Formats: sequence, structure tokens, C-alpha cells
Amino acid sequence: MSKSIFLFNLLICFFVSGVASASEPDVDDRPVALITGSSYGLGAELTRLAVARGWRVALVDVRPAPSILKVEEIRASGGIATFYEVDLAVPAKRAGLVSQVVDEFGRIDYLFNNAGYAYLATLEEMDMAAAHHLFEVNYWAYADLAQQALPLMRAQGQGTVVNVSSILGMRGGSMGYGHYAATKHALHGLFQSTMKEVADAGIDIIVAAPAGMRTHVGKHSVGPMADPTNDRAAQWEDPAIVAHDIFNQLEKGSAIINPGYVGRLQD
Repeated sequence: MSKSIFLFNLLICFFVSGVASASEPDVDDRPVALITGSSYGLGAELTRLAVARGWRVALVDVRPAPSILKVEEIRASGGIATFYEVDLAVPAKRAGLVSQVVDEFGRIDYLFNNAGYAYLATLEEMDMAAAHHLFEVNYWAYADLAQQALPLMRAQGQGTVVNVSSILGMRGGSMGYGHYAATKHALHGLFQSTMKEVADAGIDIIVAAPAGMRTHVGKHSVGPMADPTNDRAAQWEDPAIVAHDIFNQLEKGSAIINPGYVGRLQD
């Protein structure tokens, strides 16, 4: 073979190799977390810890401003994040949300069902429409998003669904908190069964039941017994402690846990 033919063939090889490399997708295998109720309180702390671990995050909230700001901060520091403004009380708005996240990021590793609020009323004062709205956000949205995520996690062979309940999901609430407590009891009933249903699929189900936290739950409460001027939550526990305990549990697998001081009292 002449020297000129050899050099020509060598150039062709380099060209073909370069084209092949350029056409290969840039695969990002960093974990993906979908976090609802990301704008305030525990959701904001869960987001902070996820980003600190280098995860890609999809944030969901009905109050967009704080989460949009957080996404901008994450991107500015080199992270990957997106935001979805979703009213979780509306089933049609929830439809396909997990698939949108997977379309954008290629996978979903963690679903943090965290969004919620309190409708405060005695049973005699109850407005049925308001009570149904509460269950849509605090219970049905959790069930819906988990149902969307589980088949995708099965296909991956792994995944974790974290459901933020409350200590009131394990005992009765004080006067006016009956409806809120009922939504949290419902989460325990559903997801304790779900743990068994996905145990052979490499999927972990965590139900986290903290006590009161310094969140906006008081300010955002509704109903005849709500008093936005009296922020009872201002004296409650730092949600950063609860978020830390939840992340510790991720390495341990499925469980019902009491993150924060309630769990520490039981140790």
C-alpha cells in the first residue's frame, strides 16, 4: 500500500470515528427527584438536600415564585432543575406529570409526595366541597403520582416513593384537625399495603410522619377554624431536621418513620 493511500484511509477512520462520537447521546445518569410542595418548609429543605447530593430535580408547587427562584439558583451554580406549576387538587393537572419529568430527564428515581395543607373545621362545621378539595391534595395526589411513578420505577428496577404524612396520621388530632388527620391516616393505610406490593421490584416506600414543623401550614390553613394571623407553626420544629432524617432513611429502605424530635424521643 502506498503512503498516500495509507494516509487517506487513516483520515477516513478518524472522520468516521468523530462522527460516531458526536452522534452518541450525552447520558446523564445522576438521580432524578420529583418534589411536590417545593416552595416552602419541608419541600424547600428536601430540595436543598437533593441538590447538595448532585441530583437533578423537578419541583412542583401551586405557588410558583419561590420554586422558580430556586431553579434559577440551581442552574446558576451548575445544577439541573425544572419547575412545574401544578394545582394538585385538579386530577387533570396531575395527569402525565411524572411522564413529563421522565421525558425531560430520562428517568425518575425519587418521588417526594410532600405538598399539603390544613382545612380546619369540626365535623359539624364541615363543608363537603372543602373537605373533598383537601383530600385531593393531601391524599389523592399522593396516590395518583405514585401510581404514575411505580411502573417506570419497575422498568428501571429501582426507585423510592417518600410520602410525607404527620404524627396525626398515627393518632387523633386536636379539635378542628380531624379532616387533616383523616388524610394522613389514609396515606398510612394505602402505602403500608403498597410496600408489600412492590417489595419484589426494588422499590422502596417510605411514610414519614413528623410532628409540627416551622412551615407555612398555619398561614395557608383554610376553614372556619383557620386563623392566618396566629402562626402557630412559628414555634414548631425546624424542617431541616426532618428533611435530614428522611434522607437518612433513603439508604435503609421501606419504613414508617417519625423524623425529627418525635422519633428521637422514641429511641
